Amino acid sequence: MSQGLFAAVSGIRANQTWLNVISNNIANLNTSGFKGSGVVFANVFSNTITAGTPPNGTLGGTNPRQIGNGVQVADIPTNFSQGSTQFTGRSTDSLINGEGFYAVERVDQNLGTSASAFYLTRAGSFSLDSNGNLVTSAGNRARGTSQVSGSDPNAVATVKIPQEFLIVKEINATGAIVNISYGPLGSAVPAPGAGNTQNIAQVKLNNFSIGRDGGIVATYSNGDRILVRTDVSTISAVDPTQARRQIIHLPAEGGTYAAINQVASDSGPVTQFAGPGGANDLVFLNGANTAGPPDPLQGMQMQIQTATVTNPAGLVYDSNSNFLVSANSGNTYLGIPGSENRGTLQAGSLEGSNVDVAGEFTNMIVAQRGLDASSKVIRTQSEVLQTIINIVQ
Repeated sequence: MSQGLFAAVSGIRANQTWLNVISNNIANLNTSGFKGSGVVFANVFSNTITAGTPPNGTLGGTNPRQIGNGVQVADIPTNFSQGSTQFTGRSTDSLINGEGFYAVERVDQNLGTSASAFYLTRAGSFSLDSNGNLVTSAGNRARGTSQVSGSDPNAVATVKIPQEFLIVKEINATGAIVNISYGPLGSAVPAPGAGNTQNIAQVKLNNFSIGRDGGIVATYSNGDRILVRTDVSTISAVDPTQARRQIIHLPAEGGTYAAINQVASDSGPVTQFAGPGGANDLVFLNGANTAGPPDPLQGMQMQIQTATVTNPAGLVYDSNSNFLVSANSGNTYLGIPGSENRGTLQAGSLEGSNVDVAGEFTNMIVAQRGLDASSKVIRTQSEVLQTIINIVQ
């Protein structure tokens, strides 16, 4: 008799868990990047009354007879299907079309391992903090990398966009720009060559845009655009851990400059660029022949990278629409959006929740009926037990 009571209680517990999952799904109906969950039930082990017998002579075999002990929740899987697209018009908002996650730094504690030092999230509501870091609404800094796709997460750095710096343009007698130097405010300005003049400008960030591959194009007050790429085709042969940088100027500013090298000298790092006049047209202010602090672009990764994991179902939900890697989520691979099954980015939009309201209300009715039925079974078992007790008395 007690076996039936406990089986019915397990039904109440299982359906109550299902109702809790449904409640959470509906509560996060308007949460950006939220992924709904479901419930998978499984039976508990059964008591075997007879194990069954094989056919023998003229007698046929008998089947096993078992009585189950109720139900249990076997799994609460997360549905990682694409959510709806919500157009916001904000240049800092971005959604992932397809698979992948944004990787953002954890700020809750000082973590030393690469496996747990970052969150994964589908919520791409970013903004810039006062230091130029691209951050989530919770203050987690977005991560990018200059590593080849699929490399160790230890190499990941934050995405930081320079806010202001100096541009020194050296102009020859014909009016052509023969050298351009970039440096932080207050840096030493190198002397111009013989017969040349200088145009020194302080520029500030006006706006920026996020491309489909995560590359960020920033526009500054003097019209210069700076684009930093980290795809495989631009990795430097001198130092594979560093991405070549590409400085794009408007036609009126002297043409397009493309990065050709990344080397190190005795006096500090040097970034060389090829331009209309030769192989060393563009040298940063902290180059081999100048003194001063590191330039504002040196070492900064201005490209959002996305991550994939071997088993997304193994991720653990945390607060603020973030996921944590777990022992069963497998390896995490960071790379360029749009490559290796990673989805492309769409700026000015956010991914909405993938919760199906109609389906959740249908599931709510089914779960409620299951809970009611289990409650009635308990009441019936109690009445039968009371009848037996009255007979004995």
